[in-house]
Amino acid sequence: MRGPFDLEIFLKDYQIMESHADRYGLVVRGSFQVDDSDNVPCMTADEPARTLVLFGNAGSSLWEVFSESPEYLDGEGESMDRWSRRIGQQMADELGGWALFPFGGPPYHPFIEWARKAEDLANSRLGMLIHPRYGLWHAYRFAIAFPRDFGDWNRAGAMRQDICISCKEQPCLAACPVEAFNGDHYDVDSCFAYLEARTQSPCRQVTCQARLACPYGTEFRYDAAHAQFHMDAYVRSISARIYRENHGE
Repeated sequence: MRGPFDLEIFLKDYQIMESHADRYGLVVRGSFQVDDSDNVPCMTADEPARTLVLFGNAGSSLWEVFSESPEYLDGEGESMDRWSRRIGQQMADELGGWALFPFGGPPYHPFIEWARKAEDLANSRLGMLIHPRYGLWHAYRFAIAFPRDFGDWNRAGAMRQDICISCKEQPCLAACPVEAFNGDHYDVDSCFAYLEARTQSPCRQVTCQARLACPYGTEFRYDAAHAQFHMDAYVRSISARIYRENHGE
């Protein structure tokens, strides 16, 4: 049985969460009260999750802290995931919860479903989740599950309207030089072939031109170094996937 909602406790908890997140350039991305259908794992058999809080970046909010971290500077790969794991676990220990991550599987936790329940989101024409304020320039780094109630911190719940439908021109679809996006499907092979062949193209040297053409959240576009970091990581991941497929691994 869940106890009554206490606004004073809710505000105190939220301020504590924001303070911890802000140290790392992270943002509290919403929360929800957990039920069985959410597939949030228990800490122990006697300690089920009652609230899930999501943390991530809005624009390049985390870049200054992350780019000075040992994970970024050691050159060993998967630096963002390793940094997220360290920070997420540290925050969970400090706040009395347990950390959950969108990587490290399979199996993977259902972060897309969790994000939709926690925030005002929809699928964009490019496939990634679009936010009414941040546009396509945001990400989820980890979640923390708690064995107590905090209330729901989601800003709006389900998106009231599909903002991509209301965008009549949909410039994102026309901006891709190989038409890798058609609004429903992303042609990974065409995109990757272009990036491999056109190493000096704006897509490879700056960021995805289709993503850049989206008119929402333009003030949250990633800084140049941040955008380049993700493009490099994307190219490496697709190269590794192709290698595994070709070598039967």
